[in-house]
Amino acid sequence: MGDTTSRSPRRFLWRWRRVGYAVVVLVVVAVGGLWAVLNTIQLPPAKPQDETTFVCDIEVQAGQCGFDNAMARLSASEQRVVVTYNDLPPVLVQAVLSAEDRKFFDHNGVDPVGIARAFTKDVLGDSASQQGGSTITQQYVKTVYLSSEKTLTRKVKEAVLAVKLEQTLDKREILTRYLNEIYFGRGAYGVEAASRAYFGVGARDLDLPQAAYLAGLIRAPEHADATRDPKEATRRRKTVLDAMVEEGYISESRARAAAEVPWNTEDKTSTGLPQQVTIRPRPAEHTDLGDVKYKDLGSQFWMEWVRSQLRERLGPGAETKGLRVYTSFDPAMQKYAVDAVDKTLNQPDGPVGSLVAIDTDGRVRAMYGGRDYETSKVNLALGSAGGGSGRAPGSTFKPFALAAFVEEGYSVKSRFRAPPTTMFPNVYAEPGKLWKPRNYDKADHGVQSVEEATWDSTNTVYAGIVDTITPPRLAEMANRLGVRAKLDPVYALVLGTEEVSVLDMASAYSTFADRGRHTEPYVITRIESSDGDVIFDASTEVHPQQVISEQVADTVTTVLQGVIIKGTGAAAGLRTPAAGKTGTTNDAKDAWFTGYTCNLTASVWMGYEQPKQMKSYKGQSVAGGTFPARIWRDFMSRAIAGDSACKFPPADVGKKVLNSGMPLSSGSSTTQPRASTTTTPGGASTSSSTPGASSTTVPRSTTTAAPTTTAAPAAGGAGQ
Repeated sequence: MGDTTSRSPRRFLWRWRRVGYAVVVLVVVAVGGLWAVLNTIQLPPAKPQDETTFVCDIEVQAGQCGFDNAMARLSASEQRVVVTYNDLPPVLVQAVLSAEDRKFFDHNGVDPVGIARAFTKDVLGDSASQQGGSTITQQYVKTVYLSSEKTLTRKVKEAVLAVKLEQTLDKREILTRYLNEIYFGRGAYGVEAASRAYFGVGARDLDLPQAAYLAGLIRAPEHADATRDPKEATRRRKTVLDAMVEEGYISESRARAAAEVPWNTEDKTSTGLPQQVTIRPRPAEHTDLGDVKYKDLGSQFWMEWVRSQLRERLGPGAETKGLRVYTSFDPAMQKYAVDAVDKTLNQPDGPVGSLVAIDTDGRVRAMYGGRDYETSKVNLALGSAGGGSGRAPGSTFKPFALAAFVEEGYSVKSRFRAPPTTMFPNVYAEPGKLWKPRNYDKADHGVQSVEEATWDSTNTVYAGIVDTITPPRLAEMANRLGVRAKLDPVYALVLGTEEVSVLDMASAYSTFADRGRHTEPYVITRIESSDGDVIFDASTEVHPQQVISEQVADTVTTVLQGVIIKGTGAAAGLRTPAAGKTGTTNDAKDAWFTGYTCNLTASVWMGYEQPKQMKSYKGQSVAGGTFPARIWRDFMSRAIAGDSACKFPPADVGKKVLNSGMPLSSGSSTTQPRASTTTTPGGASTSSSTPGASSTTVPRSTTTAAPTTTAAPAAGGAGQ
């Protein structure tokens, strides 16, 4: 009799092997049976693949935006940068094939021998091998087309679709797609993002130890991160290197040398994000930037704006399409803006500020959206579009009334009475309460020309101007010039009581700077697909529109120059011709200065995120002509330093002159009459009305209007 004890384990093992072989045979037969119907099977739609979008600043030339020079990366949940087969170094291809699918270039999508080998090793408990039973094609199919459930049905589908895919695409394309799709840990999807996250280099620059390590991560990336478990990372890398020796890709000596390379455990995942990237060296005129990071310049506010603009232009999820986005973000100008605002508004519990600068092409060159994005993500420059609300612009709104007045043919030499307070019959601040605008300084300015009233920001004169042009005409002009907010066409609108954004004010004033041509402001200058195709190019798709005549714009500019030379905006003075207007709302809750040179417009706002009175700041009263004007000057003096000096063209002040009468005594109040117009022998027309007496009401010559309601206080309106 033989030794039955020694034969029993062998019989048991042989039975299991026979079962295993039978299973393998059944799988092979099943796949073979399905082969005949492969031609009738269509690949299902692939799961959407997120790709990282790169955002570059104004210095980056078309076709050059990418990982190495982007100021930010935008994505959803997956950081992925798609590469081509030519971007994959041979050492990486060899490492991945050695680790995952040594017969990749020989099989047709399914490797029966590999399946049998994997099954046998599972039965024998052999876990030393790196390879499993699924081919690279099967892994790709499972990731892109199928769920991750572990069922026989899913495995059969996987095998069938893998064979179908091999009939559709060549091997190199499948391998490239696989390496662009799979997860490597550290939030990196695809080999390019992984190369950046682990080693700070592109995939094409990977060396042998780096390639072997990434190949070893594919099976379970989180468990072999060298920052968490360097021992496991070393084991995985060595396993791949040994497999590469077995396949004849490298020598044993080279494998030993690569296995001994020490780990650099620094996590480079954040490389390229706005809070980490240091601004690249600039031309000589920008050497004052120094070692400044994009985060220091408030780039997060910009990136959220870029993200929203992408979605508005290309639809939801546009930032996940692997785009190359070129912007008007000018690091030098942005630094000047940050420096100017932070220099003045630097008290932690004090008011905050916002600044927007636009060139005459419509490009937003600088935008200060807030002091600290991590503290508040509300972009104060964009109003409701930035997550907050607009702010009342005060007297910075008056130039829109001036433009409408001039467009009607009236001369800026026209004269109006300028009492401390005025009112109009049937014009109400609220039901039963007449609108009574008053001057900011509560003074009687006698009779002033329109240009003088603009320089001094005289509210009662501008009340007469809006009565002349009508509130709907004012609202229409403001919208035409670039204010996008929906405006309530009431009398108080002339004093800046409606909410607008800093961006809108800069945009509207930029229309004056460009002699009546309005260009919608934009931050995205160009969009390219990951393949380099041009999706949008502002240089060919953004066009200025002549919304007011050059003569009207030039006249407004001439008057606004006087605001800086001899009016409320003296603190904004530059060494080059400039025009602008101050604005202060009731109780100084908002203070503004908006102005421009020939080539650049900037609007500055100062206040609290939650509106409250600014009685004083740093021991000084707050008004548009104080802190905002200084911030504007500090920014503009640096921003235009490299520009060639330019002068505004001369303007025609107009011939149709209104004359509302003689000055009233100080402290008086009057209801303004509508003047009549006559024509002088010289062709100019003049208008006059009977002078009103102190503290009397002079009826208007027009028919009674329906009560008009405004949100402005009864004593109403904004100040300087």
